[in-house]
Amino acid sequence: MNPVLEKDRETQLKTSYLTFLQAHEKEKPQDIDSMLARVNAENDYVMLKSSSLKEKQFTPDQLKGMENELSHQFQVRKQSQEKDQYQEDYKQEVLEVMQQPSEETQYKQLFKQSLLAQLGISDEKDSSKEEKKAAEAEKAPGEKQLKQETPQEKEQRLAKMKEFEQKHSFDKVYKLKKEVLQELKELNLTDSQREKLTKLEKALDTEKKDHDKQKKEEKSQNGFAKFFARNNGAFSSKKRQEQREIER
Repeated sequence: MNPVLEKDRETQLKTSYLTFLQAHEKEKPQDIDSMLARVNAENDYVMLKSSSLKEKQFTPDQLKGMENELSHQFQVRKQSQEKDQYQEDYKQEVLEVMQQPSEETQYKQLFKQSLLAQLGISDEKDSSKEEKKAAEAEKAPGEKQLKQETPQEKEQRLAKMKEFEQKHSFDKVYKLKKEVLQELKELNLTDSQREKLTKLEKALDTEKKDHDKQKKEEKSQNGFAKFFARNNGAFSSKKRQEQREIER
């Protein structure tokens, strides 16, 4: 046998078998093109394999060993690629989560949206643009027509805010609202807008005072109830002791 021809045939066999493995991997049910690609690749390899055996360039065991080795290498590469793809997908998911605003940030955005709607401003970015236009035209900012919030959008916004408020303490919610109010104070508002914003902040502060007062009263009542229960228990114990003394 010519060793060069044998080496060439070995390369042909390996290439043909790998082509068959790839076609088999890509084959999809009910996809005629992928099925034909697999059938053609398989036929090509079978014909080449039969020719090699007929010409006695390789024994059946040698070809079987070659197929096993190539199949193993193919599976190793496939698993490695799947692992790399999984890691890439996981990395992308983590990045997407990191880019998403936190619950607190989302709540502040919703509350800001509510306040801006009451002030007649669409959003902070638009407000800034409007301020520049207003300065050029010597007009008051915030005069732009506000895009009307639909009832469904408003209902969804209020539901999200309520859900957050139920999960967090009043003090936490109050702190976030104050932060939003402070941000809005830095906008170039009209006198009427600033006056309305001040009223909204006063209403929030009043709500905070009422909440703190109620908490203080509840704490005082709980303390008194514990004190009364403790002393009432002691009094009852003393009463029972006196009753036993009388019975004796």
